[in-house]
Amino acid sequence: MKKTTLLLALCACLCLTAACGAPPPQADPALPSGGEPAPISAPTEEAPVRLTCRIVDGAEDGVLLLAALDAPLHGEPDGLHDGRSVYRLSLTADIPVTLDGQPASAADLRDGMPVEVAFNGQVSETFPARPDQVRSVAGYSIGTPQCPGGTLYDLCGLYLQALDDLWRKDPALNEGITLAALDLTQAPGGLLDSEKAALAWRFGELHGVEVLDLTFEDLIEQGYLTASATGGPAPAAGEGSSGLWYSWEDGCLFSIRPNSGHEGEIYSLPTLFFDAEKWRTPLGAYCLYDCSAVWPEMGTWSGYTVGGEMIS
Repeated sequence: MKKTTLLLALCACLCLTAACGAPPPQADPALPSGGEPAPISAPTEEAPVRLTCRIVDGAEDGVLLLAALDAPLHGEPDGLHDGRSVYRLSLTADIPVTLDGQPASAADLRDGMPVEVAFNGQVSETFPARPDQVRSVAGYSIGTPQCPGGTLYDLCGLYLQALDDLWRKDPALNEGITLAALDLTQAPGGLLDSEKAALAWRFGELHGVEVLDLTFEDLIEQGYLTASATGGPAPAAGEGSSGLWYSWEDGCLFSIRPNSGHEGEIYSLPTLFFDAEKWRTPLGAYCLYDCSAVWPEMGTWSGYTVGGEMIS
């Protein structure tokens, strides 16, 4: 009996010693001191995609027609800037606008200005495309590193004005047409493909016609023109390489080409010389000849002069 009692007492002492020496239970690191699960942090908003474009038209009413530039305004080319895409963006009150890094408004933007559009990277499958979920628009005025002076600022605006003036000259030539073609392949000034496409679209929008990006040779090849045999010497306009005369029954071809009569001349300010012509038949054409525009050192063209007008 005494041995049994002694053994029970010894076991009790050993259990008590083990309990006193055991390390305390470790708290769950996922639980705060109150025992409730720690809140999950909200994911950070993804960084926006930044697209750099030039305002081709629409700054005056906040409905921007944008031509993608072939390089970003900041950093290295990233594959997004192809110099071919065209966008439409309606500025609303909830889209922040800055000018040269300072808070501004849509009214501070100008045609010809380079802008940087921050959006979610998605665009609508339309033409022009529309950026989705635009977060901000940053513009850069003349004289900034992104928009240096001494350049052909708002060249698209100049050509759009000349084309509009040409449309109104001898209106019978383009009366009742259902199609127009715009050939800017030789237009001086180094237009990007995106700027050419934007000009064609805007020109068609202004005058209610579908505008094709085709040259005279393209129109022949694709069957838009009607050919007839020559009855004698043919005018340069409307004569194909085969010696046939061509005409466009339901369309009119508009083109802008350099005027080479000023080669070798030197000017203190950037000066552009060009001819703007519309053509429908060999005996139905109109040309604004030897047009010229001058850019100030830090500004944009304020008009252009016409050297002469020719009709056939």
